[in-house]
Amino acid sequence: MFIAALLLAVVGSIVYHLSIKQVPEAANPFFSLAVSYGVAMLVCVLGMWWLPGGGQRGLAALNWSSLGVAAGIVGIELGFLLAYRAGWHVGYAALSSNVLTALVLLPLGYLLFREQPSLGKLGGMALSMGGLWMMLRFR
Repeated sequence: MFIAALLLAVVGSIVYHLSIKQVPEAANPFFSLAVSYGVAMLVCVLGMWWLPGGGQRGLAALNWSSLGVAAGIVGIELGFLLAYRAGWHVGYAALSSNVLTALVLLPLGYLLFREQPSLGKLGGMALSMGGLWMMLRFR
């Protein structure tokens, strides 16, 4: 399940980026996202009954994090939609966003959740930043 979950996220991200780059320029970004959220909500509602033993389904089982996820989703999706409309390439926008996000999340993971940094993680971050610099510098 460990690898399968990551592969699902990768496939979902690929479909997402290829799809959002194709949203027509004339379409209102918020309307486009609202339609996408409606379809996603239908999939999620149906998925609640597909996943056996998937936990409680009531609002009482949730906390503030659902609001944070909603704000994050809108920020990510609107940001990418506008970035692609501004001319960013699919690979550049996705990689730039992910590397910069990881750069911020690495120290936040330590401060908020006590996730231990290591030389390997810090070295990987340095390599990622160097790769991002090279990719954007020599495009």
